[in-house]
Amino acid sequence: MNRLIAHGLIKINGKYLLIKRTKEKREKANLLPDYWDIPGGMVELGELPREAVVRETKEEVNLDIEVKDILHEDSNYDKEKDIVFTRLVYWCELLDSEDASNIVLQEDEHSEYRLVNDLEEMKNEKIVDYLIDTIRNLNKKYK
Repeated sequence: MNRLIAHGLIKINGKYLLIKRTKEKREKANLLPDYWDIPGGMVELGELPREAVVRETKEEVNLDIEVKDILHEDSNYDKEKDIVFTRLVYWCELLDSEDASNIVLQEDEHSEYRLVNDLEEMKNEKIVDYLIDTIRNLNKKYK
């Protein structure tokens, strides 16, 4: 079986939007608790990955976005679940009227957000591993 995960990297006023995962999600242990991540999640049946990024971003941070370009792809096999998970990370831009003042976190999934210029600002924090590659690819494409 295969499952798609879609995420969106968003810049607001020149800074990357990062969100911190809660310890618990819907009263169960959260995957990668206290890690900094970006908006995203599972692609639902019949949904395109780009549509999932738009939906997940609205659900998780209350922002309306436009999906621009793919920045990262990775896959891994979960033996326990017998599922191949493939993650797609897109470069996204806010729609015209959106800014940081519109951010409202989905509190059962994320405890806080930060806007950072660079991941160096997060060197003492736990960061999801794919984010480093994603930002590197963004910097190569959009210098």
